[in-house]
Amino acid sequence: MGIIDKIKTFLLEVKTETKKVTWPKMDELKASTMVVLVAVLIITAFISVVDLIVGKVLNFVMRLG
Repeated sequence: MGIIDKIKTFLLEVKTETKKVTWPKMDELKASTMVVLVAVLIITAFISVVDLIVGKVLNFVMRLG
């Protein structure tokens, strides 16, 4: 079996499997996207605050030494 035949077989299998997928409705997609965006914003804010605090503490410790 040549490389071209393997590629054809692979693409046919991908097409078959894609038909089995349950795609989300637009409302579900929008809701999931909002959840992800809110989670990213919360995590970003948390990491920023922790970074700021650690930076201030390290800066204070470096001035002591």
